[in-house]
Amino acid sequence: MEPEIQRLDEHTDEATKKTLQLLVSKKRKFDQFKKREWHWRLSTFLTLGLFLAYIYYFIYLKGASSGEMFAYFFDRPVHFYVVMFIGCQVGMVKYLLYKKDKAEKEYNDLRKEMVKRSDDYWPKPQEWKQRYQVFEMMKKEFDINLYHETK
Repeated sequence: MEPEIQRLDEHTDEATKKTLQLLVSKKRKFDQFKKREWHWRLSTFLTLGLFLAYIYYFIYLKGASSGEMFAYFFDRPVHFYVVMFIGCQVGMVKYLLYKKDKAEKEYNDLRKEMVKRSDDYWPKPQEWKQRYQVFEMMKKEFDINLYHETK
């Protein structure tokens, strides 16, 4: 469990602390997929851009006719492998986008549930008055907003 969550006072019970820890874990999972998806997307665009620049400078500008350009492009097996590599990169981006969206949905569902059920997590009036400290800590330490259901 995170040290910040463990240090919460007696106004926050163990079940609430475990839910907060789960929320932090889901947020980190979402952030990890977001970062990986961005890196793969950047890599894909870079690879595609370099391949298109190669085609333009070494095939299009050197070719006399369109038939010769197509023949040169399709006669080289390395071109097929580069196209397949770019296709695999696009597939990985789509897979990570799916995983990122799924992780974001899980994170936001749990966060919204925490906001809706905050009166269950802090049922006593004294605890209810102290919950803002937990909300502030979650916002400051983990960038998780528990004040409102919307982002």
